Amino acid sequence: MKEALEKVRNFIVTHQLLREGARVVVGLSGGPDSVCLARILDSLGYEVVAVHCNFHLRGEESMRDEQFVTNLCQQRGWKLYRTDFDTEAYARQQGISIEMAAREYRYDWFHQLQKEVGAEAIAVGHHQDDNVETLILNLTRGTGIRGLCGMQPKNGEVVRPLLCLTREEILSYLQDIGQEYVTDHTNLEDEYARNKVRLDVLPLLECINQGATKNITSTMENLNEVMKVYQEAMKDAINQCMEHQENGEIFISIETLKRLPSPISVLHEVLSPFGFNKVQMKQMLAALGESGKVFTAEGRRVLIDRQSIIVEAAQYPMPHINKEEIPIEGLTIEKNPRYAYLDADKLHGELTLRTPQEGDTFAPFGMSGKRKLLSDFLTDLKLNLFEKERQPLLMDGEEIAWVVGRRSSELYRVDSQTKRVIRLTLL
Repeated sequence: MKEALEKVRNFIVTHQLLREGARVVVGLSGGPDSVCLARILDSLGYEVVAVHCNFHLRGEESMRDEQFVTNLCQQRGWKLYRTDFDTEAYARQQGISIEMAAREYRYDWFHQLQKEVGAEAIAVGHHQDDNVETLILNLTRGTGIRGLCGMQPKNGEVVRPLLCLTREEILSYLQDIGQEYVTDHTNLEDEYARNKVRLDVLPLLECINQGATKNITSTMENLNEVMKVYQEAMKDAINQCMEHQENGEIFISIETLKRLPSPISVLHEVLSPFGFNKVQMKQMLAALGESGKVFTAEGRRVLIDRQSIIVEAAQYPMPHINKEEIPIEGLTIEKNPRYAYLDADKLHGELTLRTPQEGDTFAPFGMSGKRKLLSDFLTDLKLNLFEKERQPLLMDGEEIAWVVGRRSSELYRVDSQTKRVIRLTLL
């Protein structure tokens, strides 16, 4: 009993999971892991705030669990918060699995409650065997170095103080202190992937090597140390090839990226948060010479440009333009792309902003009124696809009066006959 307590105490200190005596929201299902977690934290002097979710997925067994948790909290003097959730209806509504629906709701509620009660963290009962199961599942699905590191002791506000204990140690601790718990019968069925690993795969691995679980745990610890080196190397590599970020866009230098030891690893670090997968990243690297190639994921796009890989911004707001009439006398026209000067009497209606449309033409200033396809004009300026698509146009009815920040139209030239001048300023 003392050994388990000391293990958890040292684990909490080593990984800086909780401050001494902190108030902690504890997910309490009534199963052995969560009951052990709550009892140990209580014994170590933490203030336990128990939370129980009844997902109504196991009929009378779900009600049994809730009653058990209620009785336990009354006996131990723990404050308890309970909630009911129609898991199946939510899963259908969101188009996700029952397991994912339960997880999403549980953690959303935990975070909400943590704020309400002023708790330092949310503690959940994942243990060493859970972590080994997670690693094996990740391997079967295909994973990178992060997936091989398993669950972390701390992930934001969620802490896992029992990752230092095995399932056997948890059951032994509960037996030593005479603490009862409830058993979820679905954990004994091999219908779900995790249960297959727990009931079939791990026992087989232990037959091959009796220290399999502990050895896999040791490997995860080693990989977590390797991960620290990897993260530092990735920071340095990203800093090398990241040209700049502008208006939410990310620019990656193709030349620098190609010189790095593992270009695909760098792309993974930058692009995976936007939903891009490994197959797409391989295609991007193969397309580095194909300027204009576009890849899409979750509403975001990546453009292979001449010298850069460009990650599209989430949105591009229209610019603000100030319009003012200025005196013609002593007028000095500043040659600055932020300004445009138009003959007010040549305007036909209200000025509006929009982005380019297929077939747009205009008469660029300095071309004696000769019209040109807007797309050709923007190509001549060597703009990339994203710049062309979002180029703001100041419209006078159906006529382009100003390709904002680029060129005004010859049709609105200020000349010797001009009586009134409108100055437009890009803010």
